Amino acid sequence: MSSLIARAINPGFRIASLLLFAACASPMVGCSDSQQAAAGGGPAGEERLPLIRVAVVEQQMVSPQITVVGSVIPTRTSIVASGASGLVEEFHVEEGDFVKEGQTLSALRMLSTDLGIAEAKAVLREREDELRKLQQGSRPEEIAEALAKLKAAEALELSTNSKLKRTQLLFERNAVNQDEMDVAAERAEAAKQAVLALKSAYELVEAGPREEDIAQAEARRDAQKEQVAYLEAEKDKRITLAPFNGYIVKEQTFVGEWLSQGDPIITLAYLDEVDVVVNVDQRELEHIRLGESASIKVLTGNRTEWTGRVSSIVPRSDWETGSRGFPVKVRLDNEFVEHEGQTLPVLKEGMMAEVTFLGEPTEAVLIPKDALVRSTRGSSIFVFESEEAAPGTGVVNQLPITTGISHESSIQAIHPDLKPEMLVVVEGAERLRPFQKVQLMPAASDAEQSAAGGETPGPDSPGGGEN
Repeated sequence: MSSLIARAINPGFRIASLLLFAACASPMVGCSDSQQAAAGGGPAGEERLPLIRVAVVEQQMVSPQITVVGSVIPTRTSIVASGASGLVEEFHVEEGDFVKEGQTLSALRMLSTDLGIAEAKAVLREREDELRKLQQGSRPEEIAEALAKLKAAEALELSTNSKLKRTQLLFERNAVNQDEMDVAAERAEAAKQAVLALKSAYELVEAGPREEDIAQAEARRDAQKEQVAYLEAEKDKRITLAPFNGYIVKEQTFVGEWLSQGDPIITLAYLDEVDVVVNVDQRELEHIRLGESASIKVLTGNRTEWTGRVSSIVPRSDWETGSRGFPVKVRLDNEFVEHEGQTLPVLKEGMMAEVTFLGEPTEAVLIPKDALVRSTRGSSIFVFESEEAAPGTGVVNQLPITTGISHESSIQAIHPDLKPEMLVVVEGAERLRPFQKVQLMPAASDAEQSAAGGETPGPDSPGGGEN
């Protein structure tokens, strides 16, 4: 090539070449083989060899580096729904707002709920008074009254018994008839039964309520308490609170809208921590390990370089659509900035992120990426073997290879016959054929010297010839 450059910059050579071209182009003048050989830079009949550049095959320890693009997503996202049906009376948030756990988001109309709770509480007070009365037992006044009634009945019984005896004496003497005798006996029996009834009532009053009555009253009171608690819980459902700290990323209702139970109100995202989700090809998945760190690039105005750790490798790809990429989650802490009185997250949902994973170091045979020849049949390389008889020339052989780990400007090449220290073609391989004889390009420094008017390579130099 140095010879060709020297000839190109030599004015006399250019003029001679033009004359030779004109002579060969004329129908009256022939162009001999010697002339053609002189124009081609070699003896007559000699084929010019393709020029190539080669590089050395290396073997070294490299770490697999996998770079994939994914998206930033919150670690927790919740569609917060209404716990009850009703009309939205209050709505306190907007999209983009930060809310704390327990903060009120919205409230439904409460009129009917409040009336139901007030009624249930009134019934509860009645049940409690009833139980309290039973638990306190009979009052002294009640006991005294029952005792007085019993004494009066006993006195009446004595009186009727005495009258019955007198009537019996008179009846025996035929002083009274049978009717009068029967009336006296009936009155005495009635007085006796009255005493028994009042004595039983007195004993009940004195003993107080039965345990069964108190237990029933307690059960009625407890049931009413549960009713009040249920209504108050239903009221709480009508007030929607934030389940955790986060940002409102979507509004889904507003004041005046009727909501059924389970209808969405807002979408809340937790952004203190975020995940970068990427799909990793199944062939590269073996180089990713749980808990290992990964480098992340996110194009933001505040910070571009981040570091996270692999928190999850989802063992399922979206194979129904033909994908063989498995979702990998890389978790990292977010940062926050103050802007016009608001605290905003630097990493936001949906941002594009580039994640780089480094695998365990492994020994690999490396070739320059420029040596790859790609075709529909796959990747291959051309290996150069020099000829001792003609320095700077040699023969190339094509090897089909499988590529592996990428390392800077090199890539792992896998073939049983490929060994370190071999020479592979890195320039000029596109036009080569297997077992073709080739010539090495001169060193860049020689070419630069030739272009600058220095010494040109001699006939024995690679790519050289006579001027």
